[in-house]
Amino acid sequence: MSRTLYVVDGHYQIFRAYYAPFDRLTSPMGEPTKATHAFCGMLFNLIRTRSPDFLVMALDVGDATVFRRDLYAEYKTNREPPPEDFAPQADRIVSIVEAMGIPILRVPGFEADDLMATLAARAEEDDVDVYLVSRDKDLEQLLTDRVRMFDPVKNETVDVAGLLERKGFTPAQAVEIQTLTGDTVDNIPGIKGVGPKTALKLIKEYGSAANVLANADKLTPKLRERVSAFVDGIDLTRQLVTLRRDVPFEFDLESAQFDVECAARVRPIFEELGFRRLMEQLEELGETSGKVESRKSKVEKTDSETRQTDPSLALGTRNEGESGNYRLVDTPEKLDVLAAALERLDVFAFDTETTSLNPVGAKLVGISVSWESGTGWYVPVRAAMGVTLPIALVVEKLRPVFENPAVAKCGQNLKFDMVVLRQVGIEVAGARFDTLLASVLLDPLRPSHGLDALARDILGHAMIPISDLIGKCRNQTTMDQLDSARVGEYASEDADYTWRLYEYFKPRLAESAVLSVFETLEMRLVEVLAEMEHNGVGLDPSVLVEMSGSMADRMAELTEEIHAAAGYTFNIDSTKQLATVLFDEQGLAVVRKTKTGRSTDAETLASLVATADCVIPSLVLEYRELTKLKGTYVDTLPQMVNERTGRIHSSFHQTGAVTGRLSSSNPNLQNIPIRTETGRRIRAAFVAGDPGHVLLAADYSQIELRVLAHFCGDANLLQAFCEGQDIHAYVAARVNGVDIEAVTKE
Repeated sequence: MSRTLYVVDGHYQIFRAYYAPFDRLTSPMGEPTKATHAFCGMLFNLIRTRSPDFLVMALDVGDATVFRRDLYAEYKTNREPPPEDFAPQADRIVSIVEAMGIPILRVPGFEADDLMATLAARAEEDDVDVYLVSRDKDLEQLLTDRVRMFDPVKNETVDVAGLLERKGFTPAQAVEIQTLTGDTVDNIPGIKGVGPKTALKLIKEYGSAANVLANADKLTPKLRERVSAFVDGIDLTRQLVTLRRDVPFEFDLESAQFDVECAARVRPIFEELGFRRLMEQLEELGETSGKVESRKSKVEKTDSETRQTDPSLALGTRNEGESGNYRLVDTPEKLDVLAAALERLDVFAFDTETTSLNPVGAKLVGISVSWESGTGWYVPVRAAMGVTLPIALVVEKLRPVFENPAVAKCGQNLKFDMVVLRQVGIEVAGARFDTLLASVLLDPLRPSHGLDALARDILGHAMIPISDLIGKCRNQTTMDQLDSARVGEYASEDADYTWRLYEYFKPRLAESAVLSVFETLEMRLVEVLAEMEHNGVGLDPSVLVEMSGSMADRMAELTEEIHAAAGYTFNIDSTKQLATVLFDEQGLAVVRKTKTGRSTDAETLASLVATADCVIPSLVLEYRELTKLKGTYVDTLPQMVNERTGRIHSSFHQTGAVTGRLSSSNPNLQNIPIRTETGRRIRAAFVAGDPGHVLLAADYSQIELRVLAHFCGDANLLQAFCEGQDIHAYVAARVNGVDIEAVTKE
């Protein structure tokens, strides 16, 4: 039986998920998740029903870099930018796919369709059946006896015979038809007035687009005129619609073997997003895979794996044709040389290696620096093998230059490294350039602003995957358990390519309209946020422990009341069982249906509370609210207190929201409710962590609305602010036609 390769058309499926016909979804923290949930559901369905041997996703890098733009400047210029909440969901989907161990293909200058075409051609040579997971008509030209299109939503496969039966043409004729019609979606010119039906008729009669033009005199006068006008454009259109099958990129088919165990790594992400049903499906995937070994072949160790365990190997090159002069600082003398070199610089890039992604709780493994393309230095302080230097000595020698504001520092997600170094006693000064922030400001719609993605998309370089070092899934280890020389190669490359990106972004920022935002707002904010993350916030766990007990008691009471009202015991958390109680047994009207059945979401229950004479909907709403708050905050926050500091250290993100607002995570302090009594009690658990201090809450008092009032000059808004009115109460009074005194705080 032939092995199968499924290639997911990334952006096609992400857009399809975004516009799926069901209501908007959000996570417990307020993150939009409709597209994320729909995409993951599609992916799980594909894995469950098709059991792919190999699985990979292809993505576009960005329209601006595509070679088709060089051929035709107007290519895709007619497209509207995606909605604001699309990009964060696309980023989240990419992170989920990566966490599942599914390779993602992106090559600067080419589109996902070109990568799929190239991959399909190569896989055929490897005796593999290829399934292109898409319904994009542009891929029809790729169909062969071994290459098919697959629609995971409809569970339909289209092969050569199916294309001919459905649309009346062959894969070879697909290009000819598109050459005549062009593509209005991508702004590709074609013969005016010639659609797919006319084009098919012409190709069937004359065989090719070129022959249609050659026989223009045989056409009707009007069509002859339009065809003749297209003579000069036919070659360009053919190039634009023809997919490339020769895209240069390295791809090892075996690396795309799908492993269900690796897929389980998305569980923490699903828990964060509140994807309970998908977590159940994740368990089902593990069960259907059987309690047998992974399908992955047990191959001998690769060279890179061997290097991990051989401390005698020096740092050096990895990528073909590219050398990195990477040096291991493994003696006090070399450390002195490095410190002296850094003191003489105007600017350098640095990076830290740690034992975890929690900058306050992580242990420092090493520091890498670079100030010239192709070079890097790595100072190891922790390792299971190889040489390390005492951390006290490293701090003593490097602290002066890191704390010298006259020597500028740059980094990729610089705040993380600043917080890490703060834990060992180095307060970084002179933070001048963050390549991640530069990328976000210059190209906010870029799918990913991570170092690996930027190096690949901008510099054409494939970074060493971290999985090459610490492994994947159950066999994953931490950086301090490796050989210092191997970590040094990885870390030096990070610093080297951060420096290269700095050199790439700096002149582009200087010529952009966002330079002042970068320099006066974003980079200054980096130091402020680093200080906030380091300091953390105090928490009184006793408040939450008491709340947890009372909430558990109330949830038990609600459960009894709901069961009593229903007349029997059932699973309140089961949508199907709750729907049976409400609509079949209580006779309530069905408010809304979804693909999976009758809806029992919060909006539906609120509607039933207002219209139906039944206590169950209101009781379930209260039960769900308590369940959410208890699981998300009350029981979770005490577990997030750092043992060393006794505080909670949330991470703050300048790039987490498309609106430009800050977001926070681990935990998300911004989404703790304030308009309910339970929410206010949760907030009361945050305290001033030190004696003699107070916790001050400050608010800009509707700053956006004040700016709006200033610019639009609305008389009512101006009057409300000039009189010091509560703007929300003021608006509520006017909208509802009541006195402002009648508007309650709620």
